[in-house]
Amino acid sequence: NATQEEEVAPGMEQGSHTRREQTYTFLLACPDQVSGNADAIMLVTYDVPNQKIGMLSVPRDTLVDESSPKINSSLHGGIENLQDVVSDLVGYPIDFYITIDLDGFVELVDAVGGVEFDVPVEMYYSDPTQDLNIFFQPGMQHLDGQAAMEVCRFRKNGDGTGYPLGDIQRSETVRNLMVTV
Repeated sequence: NATQEEEVAPGMEQGSHTRREQTYTFLLACPDQVSGNADAIMLVTYDVPNQKIGMLSVPRDTLVDESSPKINSSLHGGIENLQDVVSDLVGYPIDFYITIDLDGFVELVDAVGGVEFDVPVEMYYSDPTQDLNIFFQPGMQHLDGQAAMEVCRFRKNGDGTGYPLGDIQRSETVRNLMVTV
């Protein structure tokens, strides 16, 4: 017979997490230009000795409490507030946070010469109030910073089609694109 201790995953005894040395967690948030909500939220873990990165997308519509139900609105209380809310959600502390605005993202992608990326769905959306025009066919293509930003910002087409699983697939696209940068 297995003892109680053997049945519990290592590091999870009594609800605590054992932190590996030289492994750090980062909250990555991209604020929305218009609303001030977090447009994208990711949790990144970097294991220095093993040179491994893990990424978890936090869907921006995740319900967290009654006062500001969706997690993306937690950014209105500041990045430290969002850091606390995400930490409470995942159950472990977050060491650092990084916010990146759209211009910074474009510059980052351009600085590495763009990326080769497999656009997952047809994208056609235009919003003149944001000077946002997104037009891509699915498939592998080279994206400069502007194009990469447009792919990340895409939610749905003008006729309502787009990602069959909505924001879940959008988050996956953003995460996959970030890995290529």
